[in-house]
Amino acid sequence: MRFQRTVKKAVALEGKGLHSGEHVRVEIKNAPVDTGIIFIRTDLKGRPDIAAAVSNLTADSGSLRCTSIEKNGASVHTIEHLMAALGGLGIDNAEIEVNNSELPALDGSALDFARELKKAGILEQKKKKKELILKDAVSCHEGESSLTAAPAGNFSVSYLMKYDKSGHMAQRADFSFAGAGGDIFVKEIAPARTYCLEDEVADIMKRGLGKGGNYKNALVIKDGKPIKNKFRFPNEPVRHKVLDLLGDLALINAELKAHITGVKSGHSLNVKLLRKLEEVLHE
Repeated sequence: MRFQRTVKKAVALEGKGLHSGEHVRVEIKNAPVDTGIIFIRTDLKGRPDIAAAVSNLTADSGSLRCTSIEKNGASVHTIEHLMAALGGLGIDNAEIEVNNSELPALDGSALDFARELKKAGILEQKKKKKELILKDAVSCHEGESSLTAAPAGNFSVSYLMKYDKSGHMAQRADFSFAGAGGDIFVKEIAPARTYCLEDEVADIMKRGLGKGGNYKNALVIKDGKPIKNKFRFPNEPVRHKVLDLLGDLALINAELKAHITGVKSGHSLNVKLLRKLEEVLHE
């Protein structure tokens, strides 16, 4: 078991929300042991706080192309990239002040969050981190999509995505985080940007989403390649799928010992798996 961690000093970033298009500032501050990750809406009366916890996931979390949490009427949306940076760097306790309802998109990845957190420094605390060690596999299915957590000595992820029979966007990624998870995350996963297919854009806009998106912070992919942009990795989209998965898994607030296998899955299945893992954690 490892010790809990927090940030040594405060980190602040700002920009537009990917879906709302509204300007937002977020400040990440250190917190005592067993705090977990707490979001504080500084723009609302009484500065309500919302724990980044499975129990606070919104009913539509996953269906609106992002992960959202809510408590007593206060909510924060699109938290998965920051949560991935915190989880990828092993930061367990932090207070996150945010002055709007959605976190900034930045460049569409978790890279700026991860870089600033590393620059601020990570402080090891004097209490062990809770572990979640599986005895049996836990899985979820939706049609051809599946997500499984199998017992393992360390944490690792295998992910396969495929969008059509012609093989466009057929990509795979495998990562083992044993011993050097933070370095692997920053170099290999954090830079992967969010994306959509060109034929999804009209529906996204119709639903009132993507107001802060552009060709720089959200890859728009046609025939397997981004429009007006270039991939940072040949398999950047599947790496972003892993990034989102890591961000969602961080809501468990426990060191997960498991091998995760994802096949054509997304936020919706992530949420279903989270709820099952939370049940196992509290058995």
